[in-house]
Amino acid sequence: MLDAGFYVVSMQIFSRVAGLKPNMYEAWYLSGLSKYHLDDFEGAEEDCTAAIKLNPYVADIFDTRAMSRIHEEKYDSAAVDYTRALDINPDNRTYWFNRAYCYYYAGQNRLARQQLEYMTARWKNFTQAETLLREVRSGRPPQKGKGRWIESRRTRFVVNKNNLKLHPSSPLSHIQGK
Repeated sequence: MLDAGFYVVSMQIFSRVAGLKPNMYEAWYLSGLSKYHLDDFEGAEEDCTAAIKLNPYVADIFDTRAMSRIHEEKYDSAAVDYTRALDINPDNRTYWFNRAYCYYYAGQNRLARQQLEYMTARWKNFTQAETLLREVRSGRPPQKGKGRWIESRRTRFVVNKNNLKLHPSSPLSHIQGK
Protein backbone atom coordinates (compact mmCIF):
# COMPACT_ATOMS: atom_id res chain seq x y z
CA MET A 1 0.00 0.00 0.00
CA LEU A 2 1.31 3.42 -0.89
CA ASP A 3 1.50 6.12 1.74
CA ALA A 4 -0.87 9.09 1.88
CA GLY A 5 1.82 11.47 0.61
CA PHE A 6 1.88 9.65 -2.72
CA TYR A 7 -1.89 10.05 -3.10
CA VAL A 8 -1.76 13.75 -2.16
CA VAL A 9 0.85 14.40 -4.86
CA SER A 10 -1.06 12.24 -7.35
CA MET A 11 -4.30 14.07 -6.61
CA GLN A 12 -2.58 17.44 -7.12
CA ILE A 13 -1.05 16.35 -10.42
CA PHE A 14 -4.22 14.82 -11.83
CA SER A 15 -6.38 17.72 -10.63
CA ARG A 16 -4.05 20.10 -12.46
CA VAL A 17 -4.16 17.93 -15.62
CA ALA A 18 -7.97 17.79 -15.41
CA GLY A 19 -8.02 21.58 -15.15
CA LEU A 20 -5.77 21.96 -18.20
CA LYS A 21 -7.41 19.16 -20.20
CA PRO A 22 -11.00 18.92 -18.93
CA ASN A 23 -11.94 16.45 -21.69
CA MET A 24 -9.34 13.90 -20.58
CA TYR A 25 -11.30 11.29 -18.62
CA GLU A 26 -8.14 9.58 -17.32
CA ALA A 27 -7.14 12.68 -15.34
CA TRP A 28 -10.56 12.86 -13.68
CA TYR A 29 -10.53 9.14 -12.89
CA LEU A 30 -7.01 9.14 -11.45
CA SER A 31 -7.77 12.25 -9.40
CA GLY A 32 -10.87 10.48 -8.08
CA LEU A 33 -8.90 7.33 -7.33
CA SER A 34 -6.34 9.37 -5.37
CA LYS A 35 -9.13 11.08 -3.42
CA TYR A 36 -10.66 7.69 -2.68
CA HIS A 37 -7.39 6.49 -1.16
CA LEU A 38 -7.28 9.67 0.93
CA ASP A 39 -10.81 8.91 2.26
CA ASP A 40 -12.29 11.89 0.38
CA PHE A 41 -15.21 9.82 -0.82
CA GLU A 42 -17.36 12.78 -1.87
CA GLY A 43 -14.51 14.20 -3.97
CA ALA A 44 -13.79 10.78 -5.46
CA GLU A 45 -17.45 10.39 -6.40
CA GLU A 46 -17.48 13.82 -8.09
CA ASP A 47 -14.30 13.20 -10.08
CA CYS A 48 -15.42 9.73 -11.16
CA THR A 49 -18.76 11.20 -12.27
CA ALA A 50 -16.85 13.70 -14.43
CA ALA A 51 -14.78 10.83 -15.89
CA ILE A 52 -17.90 8.77 -16.61
CA LYS A 53 -19.50 11.69 -18.46
CA LEU A 54 -16.46 11.70 -20.74
CA ASN A 55 -16.09 7.93 -21.11
CA PRO A 56 -18.86 5.65 -19.80
CA TYR A 57 -17.11 2.48 -21.04
CA VAL A 58 -14.50 1.92 -18.30
CA ALA A 59 -15.70 -0.46 -15.58
CA ASP A 60 -12.99 0.59 -13.10
CA ILE A 61 -14.39 4.11 -12.96
CA PHE A 62 -17.81 2.77 -11.99
CA ASP A 63 -16.13 0.53 -9.40
CA THR A 64 -14.28 3.43 -7.77
CA ARG A 65 -17.42 5.60 -7.72
CA ALA A 66 -19.43 2.71 -6.29
CA MET A 67 -16.84 2.07 -3.57
CA SER A 68 -16.98 5.77 -2.67
CA ARG A 69 -20.76 5.60 -2.52
CA ILE A 70 -20.64 2.54 -0.28
CA HIS A 71 -18.46 4.44 2.17
CA GLU A 72 -21.04 7.24 2.04
CA GLU A 73 -23.81 4.63 2.63
CA LYS A 74 -25.40 5.39 -0.77
CA TYR A 75 -26.09 1.71 -1.42
CA ASP A 76 -28.76 2.13 -4.10
CA SER A 77 -26.50 4.38 -6.19
CA ALA A 78 -23.54 2.03 -5.68
CA ALA A 79 -25.65 -0.93 -6.87
CA VAL A 80 -26.50 1.00 -10.05
CA ASP A 81 -22.79 1.65 -10.61
CA TYR A 82 -22.01 -2.05 -10.23
CA THR A 83 -24.77 -2.88 -12.70
CA ARG A 84 -23.11 -0.53 -15.20
CA ALA A 85 -19.68 -2.07 -14.46
CA LEU A 86 -21.13 -5.55 -15.02
CA ASP A 87 -22.58 -4.44 -18.36
CA ILE A 88 -18.98 -3.74 -19.37
CA ASN A 89 -17.30 -6.66 -17.57
CA PRO A 90 -19.87 -9.39 -16.81
CA ASP A 91 -17.30 -11.90 -15.53
CA ASN A 92 -15.95 -9.82 -12.66
CA ARG A 93 -17.02 -11.64 -9.50
CA THR A 94 -15.96 -8.73 -7.28
CA TYR A 95 -18.51 -6.50 -9.01
CA TRP A 96 -21.16 -9.20 -8.58
CA PHE A 97 -20.35 -9.55 -4.88
CA ASN A 98 -20.28 -5.83 -4.19
CA ARG A 99 -23.61 -5.32 -5.96
CA ALA A 100 -25.20 -8.06 -3.83
CA TYR A 101 -23.68 -6.42 -0.75
CA CYS A 102 -25.25 -3.11 -1.79
CA TYR A 103 -28.63 -4.73 -2.33
CA TYR A 104 -28.48 -6.26 1.13
CA TYR A 105 -27.51 -3.01 2.82
CA ALA A 106 -30.18 -1.14 0.85
CA GLY A 107 -32.81 -3.54 2.24
CA GLN A 108 -33.34 -5.40 -1.04
CA ASN A 109 -32.86 -8.86 0.44
CA ARG A 110 -34.60 -10.76 -2.36
CA LEU A 111 -32.26 -9.28 -4.98
CA ALA A 112 -29.23 -9.83 -2.75
CA ARG A 113 -30.20 -13.48 -2.20
CA GLN A 114 -30.75 -14.07 -5.95
CA GLN A 115 -27.37 -12.53 -6.80
CA LEU A 116 -25.56 -14.50 -4.12
CA GLU A 117 -27.20 -17.79 -5.13
CA TYR A 118 -26.12 -17.15 -8.71
CA MET A 119 -22.55 -16.37 -7.60
CA THR A 120 -22.18 -19.42 -5.38
CA ALA A 121 -23.42 -21.63 -8.23
CA ARG A 122 -21.15 -19.96 -10.79
CA TRP A 123 -18.00 -19.66 -8.66
CA LYS A 124 -17.46 -22.65 -6.40
CA ASN A 125 -15.73 -21.99 -3.08
CA PHE A 126 -16.53 -18.26 -3.14
CA THR A 127 -16.50 -18.07 0.66
CA GLN A 128 -17.36 -14.38 0.93
CA ALA A 129 -20.50 -14.91 -1.15
CA GLU A 130 -21.42 -18.04 0.82
CA THR A 131 -21.03 -16.19 4.13
CA LEU A 132 -23.05 -13.17 2.99
CA LEU A 133 -25.73 -15.50 1.57
CA ARG A 134 -26.07 -17.16 4.99
CA GLU A 135 -26.42 -13.74 6.57
CA VAL A 136 -29.09 -12.66 4.05
CA ARG A 137 -31.00 -15.94 4.49
CA SER A 138 -30.97 -15.47 8.28
CA GLY A 139 -33.40 -12.58 7.88
CA ARG A 140 -31.34 -10.36 10.18
CA PRO A 141 -30.92 -6.79 9.04
CA PRO A 142 -27.39 -5.70 8.08
CA GLN A 143 -25.26 -4.71 11.03
CA LYS A 144 -24.22 -1.23 9.99
CA GLY A 145 -21.28 0.28 11.78
CA LYS A 146 -20.07 -3.07 13.10
CA GLY A 147 -17.63 -3.58 10.24
CA ARG A 148 -18.40 -5.64 7.14
CA TRP A 149 -16.27 -6.50 4.12
CA ILE A 150 -16.60 -5.28 0.60
CA GLU A 151 -14.28 -6.44 -2.13
CA SER A 152 -12.05 -4.30 -4.25
CA ARG A 153 -9.48 -5.25 -6.81
CA ARG A 154 -7.11 -2.83 -5.07
CA THR A 155 -7.62 -3.96 -1.48
CA ARG A 156 -10.40 -4.84 0.90
CA PHE A 157 -11.79 -2.36 3.36
CA VAL A 158 -13.55 -2.85 6.66
CA VAL A 159 -16.67 -0.73 6.37
CA ASN A 160 -17.38 0.88 9.70
CA LYS A 161 -18.65 4.43 9.58
CA ASN A 162 -17.06 5.17 12.97
CA ASN A 163 -13.64 3.77 12.12
CA LEU A 164 -12.77 3.09 8.46
CA LYS A 165 -9.51 1.16 8.26
CA LEU A 166 -7.48 -0.50 5.55
CA HIS A 167 -7.09 -4.16 6.30
CA PRO A 168 -5.01 -6.87 4.62
CA SER A 169 -6.93 -9.17 2.30
CA SER A 170 -8.56 -12.03 4.12
CA PRO A 171 -11.79 -13.91 3.57
CA LEU A 172 -15.04 -12.65 5.03
CA SER A 173 -15.35 -15.80 7.13
CA HIS A 174 -12.32 -14.74 9.20
CA ILE A 175 -14.18 -11.76 10.64
CA GLN A 176 -17.50 -13.45 11.16
CA GLY A 177 -18.77 -12.81 14.66
CA LYS A 178 -16.35 -9.98 15.41
